[in-house]
Amino acid sequence: MRSAPVQKEGSLKPKLFKQRYYMAKELQFSLALVIVLALLGGIFLQAVSSALISYWKLETPFLGFFLIIGYVGIVVLLAVFFTHRLIGPFKRLEYEMKLVKAGNLSKRLSIRSQDDLHIRNFVRHINSFISRFEEMSGEYNRLNSTVITKLDMAAEELSKGTTDCPRLKEEIDQLRKEIREFREKC
Repeated sequence: MRSAPVQKEGSLKPKLFKQRYYMAKELQFSLALVIVLALLGGIFLQAVSSALISYWKLETPFLGFFLIIGYVGIVVLLAVFFTHRLIGPFKRLEYEMKLVKAGNLSKRLSIRSQDDLHIRNFVRHINSFISRFEEMSGEYNRLNSTVITKLDMAAEELSKGTTDCPRLKEEIDQLRKEIREFREKC
């Protein structure tokens, strides 16, 4: 942990607080697994190479080339597996986000059990954002409907000439209050 000076607004003295750095255990395990598998693959290739040379007296200049190709193959396979697990879900999420963008606010992004921990957390945060946005949209629609209805009633009273000014002023003040509360809530 590292301490860093922080100054509160309106305060002259900086205060110290501790920063904590967290790393997901699952991601650490995945990276360690990839490294261990790459090393084990390299050891296996080296053992096969040694066996070919010592038991069958197979010595060829191409053996070193084949070992390099084997090492590269192992690294590529592990990289493809790891990136598929980490990056693969984003195509599905992109499609689902396009549905939400098109106006389907009832749609939520889906999580698969094999998705990485960071992706699952990201999807949970996006889904809570969509839920909150859906709530705010509903509140906005209700407020908008109320304002339009009351403005139509006030316009009708004004056109008839039967305006009760104190009551109209009270309704306008009430509308202002509702709009202000909505703005503060958002």
